[in-house]
Amino acid sequence: MVLMNIVEDRRGQLVRVVVDSERPVTIMETTELVRKIKASEDMITEYPAGVRLEVTTPGLDQSLKKPFQFRKNKDRILDIVFKDEDEDLMMVTGRVISADDNCVTLDHDGRELVLDYIQIQKAKIKLEFN
Repeated sequence: MVLMNIVEDRRGQLVRVVVDSERPVTIMETTELVRKIKASEDMITEYPAGVRLEVTTPGLDQSLKKPFQFRKNKDRILDIVFKDEDEDLMMVTGRVISADDNCVTLDHDGRELVLDYIQIQKAKIKLEFN
């Protein structure tokens, strides 16, 4: 499991923890994580009166950032904004063929397109309805 983000709203006494994993994150894992976070010294010190704690995974509106996120979305369609060789911003829609620690390979209109992660500015999953 990878910590993706922590958002704190002191007015609402809310802490939202966003986690992700190459495999699906289970309810049991999130429950155990909530217990460990709430019992931590930092949380007890920072919120002695208690706090509402949410543990969640990134939503579809969140851009993919880590190589494992591209790997776990193999066969899905992505909208990707990237910089080409001339540093111009381009947009492409393609199906993930494969992904490793350095790049993602897409099927874009029947042609393979390889993008290094360093080129990618934004990558979002495009919903498909069958």
